[in-house]
Amino acid sequence: MEMWIIIALFATSSIDGGHAKPRIMASMLASLGRVGVNGGRVVGIVLCVLASHAWGQEPPPGGAQAQPPIAAYPLELLGLLAPPAQRGPLTVTPSIAVSEEYNDNIFANNRNRHWDFITSFTPAATLVVNRPSYQLSGGYSFAADLYAREDRLSNAFARQNFVANGLYRVAPGLTLTAADSFAFDRNANRLASQSFSTGRQELWTNTFTPGLMWQMTPRNSLSVSATYSVLRFEGAGGGNNSDTYGFLSSLSHAVTPRLTGLLGYGFTYLNIQRQGTSTTHTPTLGLSYQLTQTLTGTVAGGPAITESDGDTTVSPAGSASLVQTLPFGSAGIHYERSVSAAGGFGGATNTQTAWGTLTLSGLQRGLLIVFNPIYSVAESVRSRQTQSIDVRTFTLNLAATYQIAAFASVFGGYTFFQQRTGRSSTTQLDIDQNRIRFGLQFGYPITFD
Repeated sequence: MEMWIIIALFATSSIDGGHAKPRIMASMLASLGRVGVNGGRVVGIVLCVLASHAWGQEPPPGGAQAQPPIAAYPLELLGLLAPPAQRGPLTVTPSIAVSEEYNDNIFANNRNRHWDFITSFTPAATLVVNRPSYQLSGGYSFAADLYAREDRLSNAFARQNFVANGLYRVAPGLTLTAADSFAFDRNANRLASQSFSTGRQELWTNTFTPGLMWQMTPRNSLSVSATYSVLRFEGAGGGNNSDTYGFLSSLSHAVTPRLTGLLGYGFTYLNIQRQGTSTTHTPTLGLSYQLTQTLTGTVAGGPAITESDGDTTVSPAGSASLVQTLPFGSAGIHYERSVSAAGGFGGATNTQTAWGTLTLSGLQRGLLIVFNPIYSVAESVRSRQTQSIDVRTFTLNLAATYQIAAFASVFGGYTFFQQRTGRSSTTQLDIDQNRIRFGLQFGYPITFD
């Protein structure tokens, strides 16, 4: 789990999602029933603290909201990121999409490089509930893939995605939030933490994040969130299953109308197949400063105290972010360092991630564009770990959707993924992959009053 006190709610992953067979979905639901806390790539989503712009002002309606990371939305569900059309208090939109993809490295392995064209048929459904005291949005999709060259890879349930987020305003100063993100795929870099990949292998992941935000006084607010992340690899392959349990509490105090002090504590418990368990405690101190009416900078940091196999390791942890609200969307740049699991590589790692997010939703009616570059580095916390980890990845995601008619939209996306493993890494897997995808989606909104 990422232990950060930042100005917004983010997590990294890939732009496309995955699928799951009924037995996998049932297993995922059973996990949620047992735990009741969040998970995800093996990176926890962090519910952050937002101070009011001035001491005497009400906080933004609902405060900070937990929501799946932008890249968790597949192209067919990308429209959920845009403000919902005010058709009514409840809108259900069933849809069907047909798309074509070019992938120049379908096995995600430079030593076994093959390209292919993939035709996909993707039924989907979205739900938007908009009430004065609570909001809910979610979507589900699955894809049937047909490979032009490697026909043996064709599958009627090749990918599956579910994303949802909601909030409930219990009182004027108290808001409950929850988010969930589930995906099944055969490309680990689309799902796993920081986009690390162990090659083409059937896997599924789920992230569940409940939280609350309490505006205690005009100057002080408290946010608390729990996380549960599960990553499971099916069949033969090199990926390590993992579970991440996390807790984050953070307190903010508005020193001035622009300057806010942040105090937080995070806890992470990692259970990784063949790698054992580890616990990490992360106390943090930070500041958030509103540079302009639309630009806010935040920095926070502290020690990450990790206990594993009887050894205690102390490493730096922290984050920095700069978030700009635009007339037609938002933009942000972020940096984080923490102790987490490096996807299927397994083992507790010092992970550094830098990423940017540009969301354009107001340039033109019906047009949504998302740009999301990510750079991640993971290295073993201890030199005596069962498996040595030294891996670096760079992912460039670009996605867009445009409503061309009342019930029809076109969408497209491009993903570049590069992974390099160092000489000391137990698992050696270098990947260069380009994916280009475009399609047409038909959907009919059904509104209930």
